[in-house]
Amino acid sequence: MPKSLQKELTKETEQGILFDAGITLTAGGLYGDVSSFVPILTFLSGPALGREIPLVHKQLTIGRGSDCDILIPDPSVSRKHVRIFCREIIKSGERPKLKVVVRDLGSRNGTLVNYRAVHQAVLKPGDKVFLGRVILKFDHRDIAEQGFYDEIYRLATTDSLTSLLNKAAITRFLSEEIAGLSRKKSWVGAVLVDVDGFKGINDRLGHLMGDRVLQSAAGMFRNNIRRRDRIGRFGGDEFLIVLPETGPKGARLLAERMRKALETAIAAELGLAVSITASFGAASARAGSADCGSLVEKADRALYRAKALGRNRTEVYKAYEFEAGR
Repeated sequence: MPKSLQKELTKETEQGILFDAGITLTAGGLYGDVSSFVPILTFLSGPALGREIPLVHKQLTIGRGSDCDILIPDPSVSRKHVRIFCREIIKSGERPKLKVVVRDLGSRNGTLVNYRAVHQAVLKPGDKVFLGRVILKFDHRDIAEQGFYDEIYRLATTDSLTSLLNKAAITRFLSEEIAGLSRKKSWVGAVLVDVDGFKGINDRLGHLMGDRVLQSAAGMFRNNIRRRDRIGRFGGDEFLIVLPETGPKGARLLAERMRKALETAIAAELGLAVSITASFGAASARAGSADCGSLVEKADRALYRAKALGRNRTEVYKAYEFEAGR
């Protein structure tokens, strides 16, 4: 099982899976006589809303545990909740047909198919599978249409100017990481970034140059985060960076590295006479004692302090300092 399926399905991985599917699920059988189809599970709710899982392997384990093929970091989902089997059925004189079976693995909240509790069930197109609070829809997708659905998902989760995750997608990712790491009580970090004097940049250089500044900053941020980290556009000139398994020290180090790189990178790239800087507010918390809203609020308070103390600096939220008003 490819490791990429455990945490996310990147565009490259999805294309590779669908290419393999086009070879193995040839025309005919359960999925028609003209086109090639891939069985799909789509998230209708939960932290991965809208994400699709092509079912082209013989079996997949789905659950909250890090050793599952498909990880769903929701506390209502058991560590190993269900297993999906794709079985080829061959009858004499007929082309092979594919049967997709879901089997509950003794989950705490059970597995429902179309609102009915099951231990094992054969899935039919349109069936809804409930794993705790998370709802998946089973269907089959014509490979020829897959690019269309990929683009719809990209538009729904991506900021059009910077090509980063949009606000809804980045906050959903933060919630997903907090839920997924809560059992281990691992650290989760969040960094809010605000471009210094951005209104003045628009006033002096024009809005088109302001857009180019944001695009350049987004590219620099993207190139300086770790593979597991994510960054999204949080507001007009604000960005949110999510740092799984990162404590206060690690969040500060990453923020400072980005801050120093930003001082020269944008001006050099865009040929500007003055440096473009940003202020950074970082916060970290144990996953079991935090939620998305409170962690972002702490990062925002740290960002406010960085602005108040002169901008172009990094501040880390420390409860004893902020509560004492220092």
